[in-house]
Amino acid sequence: MAQRESTGSGRGIYLRMVRDFSAEPAAVYRAWTDFAHATDWWGPEGFIVPADRVSVDDREGGSYKACMVNTITGDELWWGGTLERLDPPDHLSMTQQWEQPDGTPASNVTLITVDLEPHDAGTHMTFQQGPFPDTRDRDGHETGWEQSFHRLANYLARSA
Repeated sequence: MAQRESTGSGRGIYLRMVRDFSAEPAAVYRAWTDFAHATDWWGPEGFIVPADRVSVDDREGGSYKACMVNTITGDELWWGGTLERLDPPDHLSMTQQWEQPDGTPASNVTLITVDLEPHDAGTHMTFQQGPFPDTRDRDGHETGWEQSFHRLANYLARSA
């Protein structure tokens, strides 16, 4: 079950979500950082992230780029960023920015942080992203991440 908390403060508008998974922190961390398997759960329902549309230099300071494809319309949504901090199995952070297919920025840069703690033979995940330019953008990301985290829970159950 997920808890959602959307914050708006003088520092900006942030999305904070808390989710518990029935998998150890190392497995959740691997799901986030093994980009070959991130394609199994990234994106909301109705989207896929084909493995051939993901590139990553998986080290701190490395860049990544990926594309979600709408399975009905074929529309492509590109994003990318920098892997800021990788501290297995407890923490990871990365920047994220929507892009045009040619790499031209299409949004502001946000920072994603993921903190993982052992909890009841599983993992307690705290996710935060921001700042967003407005609550509409934050709320759209919340919907997408909620569906992605549901897919992540299913992926972790299949992988156990």
